[in-house]
Amino acid sequence: MKVLTAEDKVACVGNENEPRVNVETKLTKEELNRGCPLGVSRVIDSVYICGAHSLPGAVRDLRPGLVVNAAPELPPPPEDYVPRHYVPLLDTPSSDMHPYMERVADLINDVVSNGEVVLVHCVAGISRSVTLCLAYLIKWHKMTLCDAYRHMKLRRPQVRPNTGFFKQLIKYEERLFGEASVKMIYCEAIDKEIPDVYEPDYRAMTWFRQRYGPIENS
Repeated sequence: MKVLTAEDKVACVGNENEPRVNVETKLTKEELNRGCPLGVSRVIDSVYICGAHSLPGAVRDLRPGLVVNAAPELPPPPEDYVPRHYVPLLDTPSSDMHPYMERVADLINDVVSNGEVVLVHCVAGISRSVTLCLAYLIKWHKMTLCDAYRHMKLRRPQVRPNTGFFKQLIKYEERLFGEASVKMIYCEAIDKEIPDVYEPDYRAMTWFRQRYGPIENS
């Protein structure tokens, strides 16, 4: 595991090691999600993601052929006769997403191939549902995990699978492609291990800590 220090991170800002940003970043989140119901993000055409608060409107407007429910703590849905597939996992780093990644990716592909829409949701549309959508993009759209994450973050900036799920996605990508595009690194700013694609979110904190030292609780 690579250890990324504060010096490494500050030094790499703006240099040739900076992750390449796809030209797609010229499009805004609003443009990429044009036509989506409120609170819903478009993963690709025919595949959408949302949190529980947006679910009723999303089901009404999108008329999905399948809803993937990755939030067992939510109350039972109304009798709307929409086919549902349940992923009974809590959003904890110790939850085992491996048995569901391939199964849900294949289900999504089957429904989309039949010309229907798939809606994937958890409670907030940030961790569990994102993990499943990333696995789908990796398997069926042949994206690297790094590219799939950036693809989704453009459309839904709040995406953030927990570190346990991200480690499982790294193993999933390794199994499919023989190598991983994302690595776990040590983040000095928070004294924790994170995926390297999360590192830009901590640059300001890293800079502050390097300049002024750790923030002490008063």
